[in-house]
Amino acid sequence: MGDIPRELAALFEPQVEQLGIRLERRGGIWVGEACSSVATGSMWLCAPSPHCLVLCHDVIPLEDMPLFEGSLGPYACACTMGDDAVACSRDCGLPMHLLGCDGRRLRDEVATFVEHGPRSLSSRLLAGHVYRSRSIIFLPDLFDELERRYPGEFRGLFSAFGGAWDEGAELAIRRALDAIPSRAPLHHGCGLGLLSSVTALMAQLASGRASRHGESETEGLARRAREIVSAAIEGAGVPPSVGGLARELYVSRSRLCEVFKRETGLSVGAYARKLRLERACRLLGDESLAVAEVAALLGYPSISAFCHAFTSVLGKSPSAWRERAGAADGAPAPEGPLGGAGD
Repeated sequence: MGDIPRELAALFEPQVEQLGIRLERRGGIWVGEACSSVATGSMWLCAPSPHCLVLCHDVIPLEDMPLFEGSLGPYACACTMGDDAVACSRDCGLPMHLLGCDGRRLRDEVATFVEHGPRSLSSRLLAGHVYRSRSIIFLPDLFDELERRYPGEFRGLFSAFGGAWDEGAELAIRRALDAIPSRAPLHHGCGLGLLSSVTALMAQLASGRASRHGESETEGLARRAREIVSAAIEGAGVPPSVGGLARELYVSRSRLCEVFKRETGLSVGAYARKLRLERACRLLGDESLAVAEVAALLGYPSISAFCHAFTSVLGKSPSAWRERAGAADGAPAPEGPLGGAGD
C-alpha cells in the first residue's frame, strides 16, 4: 500500500490484520472482505489526497476479541458510527464529540474528534455485534497546505474537530459523510469525487467560521470555550476541567481564564456550574426521570452527591424543588452554581 502514507495506513492496518481482512486494490479504491474464522463483513478505503483517508467498514466478530489500534501522530476525524462502534470507541478512550441529532439519521451517530499525538489504544469487540462506521480522516499537513495556499482562511480548523460545532458546520459535516457510500465506489472518477467532497467540506467549514462578522480573537476564544463546556454538560453531564479546556483550545490556562472572565463576566468554573444547574432543573422538570437517573445524566457518582450539591445551592432537595416547580407550572431554573470545573 505504498500509495498511502504510513501515518494513514497505521490507522487501519491493525484492524485489517486482526479481523482477517484481505485488501485488494481496484483502481484508486482498496476493497476487502473478512475471510477468516474471526469475523465477517467488509471494508473499503481510499486516500483521495496524501493527507486524507476515507475509510468505511461494516464487520461482525464471530468471537469476543481484543482490538489493538494506534496512531503514529496527530490526526482529526469526522465519522458516522453505529451504536456498537460508538461503544467500542468510547471503550478505547477516543475523545469523541457527538453531533446533535438532526432527525434524519436513525441508525448512526455522527462525531468528530482530534488525536494530538501518537497513541496505542485497545478495546473489546463482542461476538455478533455490528461494528459499522464511515470516516474521513485528516492529517495536520492537509490544513498546513491549505493555510499556505490561502493564508489565514484555514487557521485553527484542525483543532476545531476536537470541539463543538455550530448548526451550519454540523450540517456540512453530515452532508460530507452522507456523500460517502457504504459500498465501495468502483466507477471511474470515484477518487476525484471523494476528494471533491472533502475539499467542499473544508471550504464550508472555513466559510462558516469567517461568517461571524466582527468577532475578535478574544470573542472567538470565549465562544469556543462556551460551546465546548455546553456540549460536555449536555452530552455527559460533566464539564471539562479548566486545564483540559485550555489544552483543547491550545491556549494557556491563565489566558483562557482572563479572556473568558472579560468576555462573559463569569469565571470558567462559574459558567460551567451555572449550565449544570440549569440542566439539572430541566431534567427534574421531566417527571418520568427518577432523581437517581437525573444524577447519572449529570455525571454524579451517586445520588447523594447530586442531592448534596443541589441542596447546598438551592436550599432544598431535588425532590422538593421538583414538587415546587410542578406546583408553579414549570418554574424556570434559578441562577447559581452546582458543582463543576474548578477555577
